[in-house]
Amino acid sequence: MLNILVDKGNSDMQPRIWKHRKPNTVLYLKYGAILLLFLLSVLIVACSGSDGTANTTTNLNGPVVTVTIHLGDGYGTSPTPPLSDYYCGAWATQTSPALNVTSNVGVYAKFTHNVNGNPEGVEGATATAIVQWPDGTSDTLTDSTTPDGLAVFSIPVTDKTSAVNKITLVKVTFSKPGVPTCAVDVDRAAFFTLIVVSPTPSPDNGNGNGKHKHHSNNSNNNNGNGN
Repeated sequence: MLNILVDKGNSDMQPRIWKHRKPNTVLYLKYGAILLLFLLSVLIVACSGSDGTANTTTNLNGPVVTVTIHLGDGYGTSPTPPLSDYYCGAWATQTSPALNVTSNVGVYAKFTHNVNGNPEGVEGATATAIVQWPDGTSDTLTDSTTPDGLAVFSIPVTDKTSAVNKITLVKVTFSKPGVPTCAVDVDRAAFFTLIVVSPTPSPDNGNGNGKHKHHSNNSNNNNGNGN
């Protein structure tokens, strides 16, 4: 009997405890909702500016960004430099002449006057060519320009074995009274490189003895017929 009474006592207390806890749980949920609303309000105020607008990377109410493209007015382009009134140049007729075949190397130089965009040769100007050999020596040659402004130099190379397989430079300076001097400096100088080529064998070298022998046999035959 005692056990039965104890069990009944426990069964009567459980509903009472649940009834007592149920109002506390609802109260906690209400407090949690109020706290969440408060935190959201603080977050919104923190993300807002002093004027009440949101601080975002791009302000949709701000000024519109525009891009201006200039066409045909030369903006941002490099102008074409004008031609000089006088200009000159020089070049070699052969850039790789053979030392054992050629005794002279030709170098052309031209002096030109720009007249309203049209090139005209400067006649009667003195052209001075300085040949700079690879061994440090130099030779000087002079010539006068033709009506088309051309000067021609013939550079001897017979004894220039030290210049083989090396670059030789030729600078030219033009001068004439009343006309500005024009110089073809090292950066625009004419150049050539002497080389040595192997002689090409003649196709008759292998048959020369045969022809000579054939000629001797004919001579012997003629002598035999004479006897």
